[in-house]
Amino acid sequence: MTLETIEAWHRSPSRNDFTERFGPLQRRWSGDRWIYAMRVDDGHRNEAGLMHGGAMTALIDEVIGTFVSETVGRPHVTVQLSTTFLEPVHVGDLVEPRGEIVKVTRSMSFVEARLHVGDSVVATASLIFKAARGAAAAGDTPEA
Repeated sequence: MTLETIEAWHRSPSRNDFTERFGPLQRRWSGDRWIYAMRVDDGHRNEAGLMHGGAMTALIDEVIGTFVSETVGRPHVTVQLSTTFLEPVHVGDLVEPRGEIVKVTRSMSFVEARLHVGDSVVATASLIFKAARGAAAAGDTPEA
C-alpha cells in the first residue's frame, strides 16, 4: 500500500460474520493504528429515520473491542457496556468511534469511548473487556 492509500478511508476486512452483516466498516491508518468508521445507511435507522441506538452501541462495541485487542495484543470479550446518547445521527453520516484505554490488568481492560460525527460527540460509552483465553493475538498493520 502507498501512504496515500493508507491514509484514505477504505473498506475494512470483516473480522467476523456479525461485522460483515452490520457494516460495512471503513478504516484508515493514522499514526500507529487503524481508525475505524461507518457510513450510516437505511439498514441502521430506526422508525424516526435516525441511526438506531442499538446500532450505535453495536458499532462502539465492535470497533472499541477491536481497538483494545489491537492495542493490548490479545483478543477480548465485552463484559460491560454503558452508552449515553447525546445527539441524533442521520443516514449518510460518517460515525467514528474513538477510545481511550484507562487501565489494563492481567485479564481486564477498562475503556472510555466517544462516538463522533465530524467534530461533534454524539454518544459516550464506558466499556470493560476481559481477555479471551486461548485465542491468537489480534491486529494487523499496513504494508509500507
